[in-house]
This record gives sequence, C-alpha cells and structure tokens, in this order.
Amino acid sequence: MERQLTQTVSIDSNISFINYLKNWANTFKKRNLAKGTWRNYEQTFRIVEQHFGQTKLTAITTSTYQQFLNTLGKHYYHGTIRIIHHRLRSCVKYALADQLISYNFTDLAIITADKKAKPLDEKFLELDEYQRLLQHLKENITNHRYIQLYLIAVTGLRVSESLGLTWADIDLENGIININKTWDIYDQSGFMPTKNPQSMRTIPIDETTSQLLHDYKSNRWQANDLDRVFLEPNQVWLNRVIKKIVGRNVHVHSLRHTYTSYLISQGVELITISKVIGHKDLTVTLQTYAHLLEDKKEKDFHTIRQLFQ
Repeated sequence: MERQLTQTVSIDSNISFINYLKNWANTFKKRNLAKGTWRNYEQTFRIVEQHFGQTKLTAITTSTYQQFLNTLGKHYYHGTIRIIHHRLRSCVKYALADQLISYNFTDLAIITADKKAKPLDEKFLELDEYQRLLQHLKENITNHRYIQLYLIAVTGLRVSESLGLTWADIDLENGIININKTWDIYDQSGFMPTKNPQSMRTIPIDETTSQLLHDYKSNRWQANDLDRVFLEPNQVWLNRVIKKIVGRNVHVHSLRHTYTSYLISQGVELITISKVIGHKDLTVTLQTYAHLLEDKKEKDFHTIRQLFQ
C-alpha cells in the first residue's frame, strides 16, 4: 500500500525508518540547508541506519526509540543527541501527517548523556589571551594568512564567510564589511549562500583593521579572477596557529565566541550583537551566552538601583 509524503511523493507504507527519514530530508530540508548542515544530516542518517537498520517505520515504539537515545548517550554529548532527536522528531511528525503511524513515538523521549560537553568558557579565549593573539597577529601581519585570522578575531566571522569575501564586500573608507555569501569549504566548488538569511549582515571594523586590509590589498594580496580577498581554506593551519600563540587547545571558531563575549562584556546591546554575529534570532544569542549574561544582569541591577537613589 502506498501513501503520500505529505502529498508530494508516493511511499510504501512498509517503508523503513531510515528510508522515510532520507525521503523526508531530501524533500523538505536539503534545498534550504547549507552544505555543511546537510553533511550533518547525512551523519544522522548513518547513526540511525547503524542502530535501526531496515526496521520498518511502523515497528518503532516509544520504548525502542528511547533505547536508541540511551545508546547514543553512551557515545555522544547531550547537545549532539538533542540535535539528532530534534531532526527525528520533526521527521516523525510528517510520518504522522502522512498517516503512516498512529502516534509520534518521539514525544516522550528523555535525553541523557554520559559524556560531558566542555563548558562554554573553555571554547573561547580569556581577555588576556585574546589581546595577546591580536597583538601577535598584528606584529606578524606580513604573513598573508595572519590577516585572515586577525579579521576573523575582530569580526566574529565564520571561516566560510571570510573565504567568501570579495573586495566589493569591504568598504574600507566607512569601516564596513558586508556578508552576503560564503565559500564552499568542503568541496571548494565556489560561492555558497550564507548559513541562513540572518547571516547576511553588515559588520563594523575599526581604523586599524581597515588600514591592515588596505596594506594587505596593496602589498600582499594575490589577485584572482573572482576578486576573493582570501584564497586558502586551510582551517587546520588556522587552528594550529591559534593553539601555538594561545598555548592551549582552542580553535578558529573559538574566536567567534570570544568576539561575542567581548562585545557583551563591553556593554554592547544584545540585539546589536545578535545582528552583527548573524544569529538566526536573539533567542540563539541568549541561550548560547546565558552564563555571561548573568554577569551583565548583576551590573544592570546595580544601574537600576542607582537610578532611583
């Protein structure tokens, strides 16, 4: 017997969970996802197939699904399992709408994990580390890769966004960078859309950064047909440089966290930070940096008390 994948694709009512998941993701998700995010979906496919094999969608119960999550809890961090569960829960909602199952077997799921994720404060640099990194990069800026790393550190850019920059995106006179595309860091196939619409944004840069970019363009930039500012996508190298300078195992994405935390500590409005960073919405910023915002809340409480003295 065949039913519809929400009136789009005819599917066998005996379809396996993994095949329905792949059909659903290809039909409703793939075209709207960045390539890196789709690779994460493919990893979810492998995890589901490894556990369930070709088990029919209709054969999975609340208990067997919970057993699956419990198994994941022995090997993955809580946040990773939560993402996998969120995807599967969304998929199963469509299966319910397609009348392939009579209830959503993910509804009562409980996520537990034996592995403890690193706290956020281990994912970004302390202020002295941040300042030391910036100073070292400026002193050695003749290395063309250092200017890319420096720019990431003072803008919170994703690596793919930095590689997607062309000179037309950078207004050195007014100190503005426009993020409107990324570069495919996986297959090197060319320019790609930003992670989400909110990632298309403008970022302010200071006079020092503008001057460094001007000098780089005049003296060390490698001209190319696409007018790209940075050409080399070696993220491993960037991570190695940061680790060497800072003296501990931090990576290039740590600079994005560091930049954001620094703006928070300096009292920049959260709505501005969220837009500059390119978060999907303010909720993402609030959730990600909740512990830093607690410190800010205490300062704000003091300010409020002072207003009425």
